[in-house]
Amino acid sequence: MRKIDTKSIKKRHIALIAIIFIIALLLNGFATVALKDSVQNAVWVQGKHMNDVDLDNLSKNGVQNIFLHSSAVDEFGEKNVSNWAKKANEKGIKVHIWVQCFYNGTWVNPIDTDKKDFNYDYFNKKIDQIDKFAAIPGISGIQLDYIRYPGNAYEYNYPNGVTSTNAVSKFVSMVSDSLKDKDVTLSATVMPEKEDEKYYGQDVRTLSQYVDVIIPMAYSGNYNQDSSWIKETASYFKSLAWWSKVTMGIQVYDSDENETSLPINTIKENSKAALDGGADGIALFNWELMKKWFNLNHIK
Repeated sequence: MRKIDTKSIKKRHIALIAIIFIIALLLNGFATVALKDSVQNAVWVQGKHMNDVDLDNLSKNGVQNIFLHSSAVDEFGEKNVSNWAKKANEKGIKVHIWVQCFYNGTWVNPIDTDKKDFNYDYFNKKIDQIDKFAAIPGISGIQLDYIRYPGNAYEYNYPNGVTSTNAVSKFVSMVSDSLKDKDVTLSATVMPEKEDEKYYGQDVRTLSQYVDVIIPMAYSGNYNQDSSWIKETASYFKSLAWWSKVTMGIQVYDSDENETSLPINTIKENSKAALDGGADGIALFNWELMKKWFNLNHIK
């Protein structure tokens, strides 16, 4: 009688279980991403220009989402913002309130350096504000901007686990929890760099668990780059953001040093590069510097 190699069978069973576990994990990840909201054909609009926007023109040119700066609420009031958002909705455009989180003229540290703990007082105050924005009738999303440090995140890492990346992630997770029962899309802008954690405290993979959409700000002019860089950046962030969709932020002007509007063909080329790199959508920064429009649905 041949002796049964129980050790070999046991190893095969363990390997099979591991494979099944990995497959289940991947399927769960795919299902999670599939259930997340998308943001395609978007444009950022400064709050003060809300009433200057030609909604018919944007709708005609395939714009499906507007990131409206929260200053519109301060300037025009919730009721007027709501009425404007409803008009946009009637034209097939969703309106997201664009919220600056840790910078609004001055930087706020996500860590309370005196307590060496997360800056919960500020977190809670900001989340209360975000909740009010999300409750405005006609608003479809919240767009988190400046969820980061200005470039010195590596200076704030304490041995008790209170680190810059954990602080930024904690804030976004708290926003996500607060909005979980509301029918809104949550998106977050991130820097388009591979060292986001070190300099900005942005752990993109972790952040992707809490938001529907990660938006790398692939502003090529600011980095003196071209469309090939945008494509590579889109591919990189698509591989990094396991749990969310990825929409690429596309700059429509030369650079922050020169706000001359780019030619339409350049904007088209850069947008196509983002989609070719695997992005789920594109968002144009910004409406004020977009001098001529083209149908965003024609970017293939």
